[in-house]
Amino acid sequence: MQANFSKSRRRSSRASMLAELPLILWAVLMVVAFPVIDLATVFLRITFSYAGIHYASISAARANTFDSPVDGKPSAKAEAVSKIKQVENSFSGLSIANIKTAILITKNDTLALSSQLVPLAVPADQSVNSYQIEVSADCSAQPLIPIPIPVKIEGLNAPITVHLSAKQYCENPQGLTI
Repeated sequence: MQANFSKSRRRSSRASMLAELPLILWAVLMVVAFPVIDLATVFLRITFSYAGIHYASISAARANTFDSPVDGKPSAKAEAVSKIKQVENSFSGLSIANIKTAILITKNDTLALSSQLVPLAVPADQSVNSYQIEVSADCSAQPLIPIPIPVKIEGLNAPITVHLSAKQYCENPQGLTI
């Protein structure tokens, strides 16, 4: 009689462990696995956004003019918007807004930095200043699987929004007046 009692007791502990296993697995998935997947997806999308902004700054720095297209070639502003929109349309869960293209002017002797969103009023003087094109934008990345929790947490059930910028030295500073 004693042997039967011991055997049934072992079975009930195994049965309770098997009954609790789905709850434990669900908790591990919801608390660890899905949030890690969501955060990895969000940061991957932010990386794609930065790569797009960096590529846009390179293209804008190579443009012949800053604001107005000349000879059928796009301006730096148009080139930056075009490249960023190309990246935005290539990846899902990505939104890019408030795209700004600016001219950064650094005085060579004092390293004083100034920024402007309009073309230069006077021709560029590279013996006095160095000129860069800066492209910046607000980027929003959605999580892959939004976790249904009552509290809004960016990256888990709401998009993460970051402001990204990249700058490159201008290849044609004389075109910054147009």
